[in-house]
Amino acid sequence: MVVISTLLNFIQETRSTRAADALKAMVSNTATVLRVINDQGEYAYVEVPLDQLVPGDIVKLAAGDMIPADLRVMQARDLFVGQASLTGESLPVEKVAVSRQHDQHNPLECDNLCFMGTNVVSGTALAMIIATGGNTWFGQLAGRVTQQESEPNAFQRGISRVSWLLIRFMLVMVPVVLLINGFTKGDWWEAALFSLSVAVGLTPEMLPMIVTSTLARGR
Repeated sequence: MVVISTLLNFIQETRSTRAADALKAMVSNTATVLRVINDQGEYAYVEVPLDQLVPGDIVKLAAGDMIPADLRVMQARDLFVGQASLTGESLPVEKVAVSRQHDQHNPLECDNLCFMGTNVVSGTALAMIIATGGNTWFGQLAGRVTQQESEPNAFQRGISRVSWLLIRFMLVMVPVVLLINGFTKGDWWEAALFSLSVAVGLTPEMLPMIVTSTLARGR
C-alpha cells in the first residue's frame, strides 16, 4: 500500500508539473524595449522577454499591453491604465509624464507611475522601469500573501484528527503490549516485535492510498 501510495503521488506531481510547463510555454510575454541592436551603438525598439528586463530600460506602451514592471512615465499621449487588479477601481486611470499631485503619499495614486499587473486601456507612452520581479509593488504584495499560512480545509482537519487518534492509540498500546508479553513469556525480543506489529496493525492499510488518490482527484 505504501508503494502504491508513493507511485500515485509521484505520477500526480509529474502530471501537474508537465501541465504547468505546457501552460508557461503557451504564454510568451514580451515587452517592447529600447536596446542596442549592433556594434555601432544604434538603438531600436525590440521585443524582449519579461525575465530580461532590468531597471532603467525604456519601455514602449500601447493600448492592450500589460505593464511588464513598475514604470515611471516619461512621455504619454492619452494614456489610461486599468488598475482594477491592484486597487479595485472599475474605471481606468489617466497617467501623465509630469505629476499633477505633488502631495500624494500613496504610490498607487501617483498619476505618473504604472505598476506591474495592470494594463494599458488606451493611449501610448514611453516609460522607464524602476522595479522588476519581486521588487515591484505587485511582487511584494504577492510575497506577503504567500508568506501567510493558509488555514487547513475540512478534509485536512479530518485527516489530522484521524492521524493523531491513531498515534495516541499506538503510544498507549505499544508499551502495554510490550510489558504484558515481556513479563508473561519472558522473551523481550519477541515481545518487542509483537508490539511493533500491533503498532503497524493499528494503521489502516488502505489509508495512505485513499488519501493520496483523493487529493489527486481533488475531492
